Amino acid sequence: MRNPALSLGGDRPTSRNVRQNANLLSDLLSEAIAYLEGEEAAALVNQARKASSGEDETGAAPVLDHLFADLSNEQAVFLARAFASHSLLANIGEDVAGRRRHAEAAAQPGDDRPRSLVDAVAALKAGGKSDQDIARTFAAMNVVPVLTAHPTEVRRRSMVDRETEISRLMALRRHHLPADLESDIRERLFREIALMWRTRLYRPERITVKDEIRNALSIVRTSILPAIIDLYGDWTAQIAHNAELAPLLKMGSWLGGDRDGHPGVNGQTLKLALSSQSRVILDWYASEVRKLWSNLAISTAYAPVSAELMALAGQAKDPSVHRIDEPYRLALELVFDRLTAVSQKLTGQPVAYANGATDVEPYGHPDAFVADLAIVIDSLERNGGERLVGTALRTLVEVAKACGFHLMSLDLRQNADVHERTLDELFQRAGTGLRYLDLPEAERCKALIEELSHQRPLVSPFTAYGEETTRELATMEAAAQAVRDYGHGCLGAYVISKSATLSDILEPLVLLKQVGLVWGGAAPRSSVKISPLFETIEDLEQGPRVLRQWLELPISRTILGDRPVQEIMLGYSDSNKDGGYVASRRGVARGASALAFEADRMGVGLQLFHGRGGSVGRGGGPAAEAVMAQPAGTVQGRIRMTEQGEMIARRFGDQPTARRNLDGLAAAVLMASDRPVVRPDPKVDAAMTALAQASFEGYRALVYEDPAFEDFFWSATPIGEIVGLNIGSRPASRTASRKIEDLRAIPWVFSWSQSRFMLPGWFGFASGVERAGLSIPQLQDLAGGFDFFASLLSNMELALAQSHMGIAARYVALSPDPANATRIFETIKVEHEAAQRLALAIRGGTSLLDNQPELAESVALASVSVDPLNHLQLELLSRRRAGDQDEAVRLAIQLTVAGIAAGLRNTG
Repeated sequence: MRNPALSLGGDRPTSRNVRQNANLLSDLLSEAIAYLEGEEAAALVNQARKASSGEDETGAAPVLDHLFADLSNEQAVFLARAFASHSLLANIGEDVAGRRRHAEAAAQPGDDRPRSLVDAVAALKAGGKSDQDIARTFAAMNVVPVLTAHPTEVRRRSMVDRETEISRLMALRRHHLPADLESDIRERLFREIALMWRTRLYRPERITVKDEIRNALSIVRTSILPAIIDLYGDWTAQIAHNAELAPLLKMGSWLGGDRDGHPGVNGQTLKLALSSQSRVILDWYASEVRKLWSNLAISTAYAPVSAELMALAGQAKDPSVHRIDEPYRLALELVFDRLTAVSQKLTGQPVAYANGATDVEPYGHPDAFVADLAIVIDSLERNGGERLVGTALRTLVEVAKACGFHLMSLDLRQNADVHERTLDELFQRAGTGLRYLDLPEAERCKALIEELSHQRPLVSPFTAYGEETTRELATMEAAAQAVRDYGHGCLGAYVISKSATLSDILEPLVLLKQVGLVWGGAAPRSSVKISPLFETIEDLEQGPRVLRQWLELPISRTILGDRPVQEIMLGYSDSNKDGGYVASRRGVARGASALAFEADRMGVGLQLFHGRGGSVGRGGGPAAEAVMAQPAGTVQGRIRMTEQGEMIARRFGDQPTARRNLDGLAAAVLMASDRPVVRPDPKVDAAMTALAQASFEGYRALVYEDPAFEDFFWSATPIGEIVGLNIGSRPASRTASRKIEDLRAIPWVFSWSQSRFMLPGWFGFASGVERAGLSIPQLQDLAGGFDFFASLLSNMELALAQSHMGIAARYVALSPDPANATRIFETIKVEHEAAQRLALAIRGGTSLLDNQPELAESVALASVSVDPLNHLQLELLSRRRAGDQDEAVRLAIQLTVAGIAAGLRNTG
């Protein structure tokens, strides 16, 4: 039964602010269409929107279907544009109101939940923690959101720019404005919406890695970096009290370095990503140094300075006679010139505000830049006191320690299969007589350890290698050069996809040895962290055993260094596709606990890297909530997590939102690190294990054991059409086959969301409960005993609310095998209804999301735009699959894909 709160008719749980915003933007879109396209065109849009309210619970919308069936292909493109634009604008209206609701909620008296790192520190002190306790945690903290590309990214940068400006103007309307100013803002909104209407929503060509780097950096430059700067300023003043603060928050990226199954990522994209990032951060450093130069016109006639500062000032080139008694300015001139030289070296251009090239020596490392700033701080403190230093200088130092000259640490990622093939060729070309691919696991490990025990390379510059090996070596050489240019901090980790064995960890170490990033010998060392990624349910179960085997090797200790911390990446996406929602979440949580236990037993710290996506099926949901749901003992002050695709814009698209999410994430890591490890109730743990196993069996029975399911998936979702759209730089599948095993997890989830099944976010739960024989009281005990299970249920309820079995049934009708399609859909529908009943029974609710009215409001608002887009997409898919190859049909399908994804805020 569909949630009545989500129906298109009747009273929806829509707040006054959201409704006002949505109505204004909708009216302005209609006005723009009428102005630009004529009244007849606007009338068609209004007619279609009115007809969409005739949908019933089965998904049927007779008036709308009749209207769409009579459309020409060109009219279909037009309506798809209109509905997609409406969907985007509805999001903006909601977001603006949502930011206001958040600000109002934060101001409520008596609510002392830690929303920020400052609040979290206060809460821990109130609970008895000393400054020394918190300082120790801070020293170990490493909070790193990692921006990644997205195989189903649908938005263009030009559209994001329009949305940003519309959001800004809408935010101004929150205040009581004079009539003339209100009228002016409305006119400016009209202009932006009209420009958006005339801006292409789609890409004529597939997006490139260069485009992805540029798009992400645009958000970093305008919102993420300013938010980080603000946060370090506040933390330094309020937590560190202007003393030195550890660089506890950093940013990471996969853009330009994630080559797993991506032929477009190589050494050149790695260089491009780092140089592009470098330009952003160096320009900011230069602007701050210029401001400091302007402020610190301190004359030695009135204040002494340190000998170190005088020595630094003495290195300035061509000092002006007018500033000969202003050593701070002379020192900062030198700092500015050296930054310019760094930028010339790394990006080929001087920093912003520079008059041209400089002949001074560039900083060889970010630490040298920080050291010069420390000289300035020390002199000010000794000859005037702390209050002369100011927050801007302190913040500059803290940001420089966190961001270096690279801004975001770049990860390298590759599939373990590629490493095996590359090493096989290297061993053979080196004349070792070793056929690596034919070796059993124990012999592989022996051969790899032997290679790490000496300094002799396998690679020769006089030997020709195959295309794949040549590309791999070139990428690793580019990474080695990056470390020489930017310092060790520029590389975050080397992530090994499809890790399953000890040899998978050793292989990239041997490969990195060939380019000087790993040094062999009796005590081998590495300048790059190795991070195995455990993805499938089986791999998550075997992960602790593999970690133990690795840490038992003597070489692991020298490679990990003096303060050993091993990073492990956990895959939410492939584990979900492999075993379903419940088994995946249980596998990740259980694996995390077991990995933490093994690491602690071996005397090594653990840093978990959570490979989350935007959707519920891929670990999505609020980041801070996800951190607090981690098993106790697994956070340890350190966490990395991916932020993918459209979620980057949603979570970090403007400075206030970016600041709130980054601050909340840091606070959650601090609070989660303080929780004591409590052994779970054996009965509750056994029940959770039984539920996960039973859910796994139910999911596998449908997805992998039903021989008709693969064809059902390809016909009852728009996966075939999605594969052909220009909505991501990465191929949708690892091979050319139609096998679900080979399909990437993101387009898998994306297809189910487009057709409104949302299957990866809930399927297997209800059948698992039944198979495991669990009662409602037992499930309630689970929710009370496991934070992660309560989070699992909350996110599952959102997926259930966003699903629409009536519309999904219409996609099923596209199948050329109606008998099997009907049978499979009936299984899915029964599971869906049972999952809803269980979700409500466990928490005592009466309708989905009735305990989260704002989220229910969001889902209801989205349905107004998304439901008619689904009906239009169904009409277009019918035409396409009936043989209509008109380019207009393909374009209209692409527009509906973009609109549905925007409305659901979900592209996988």
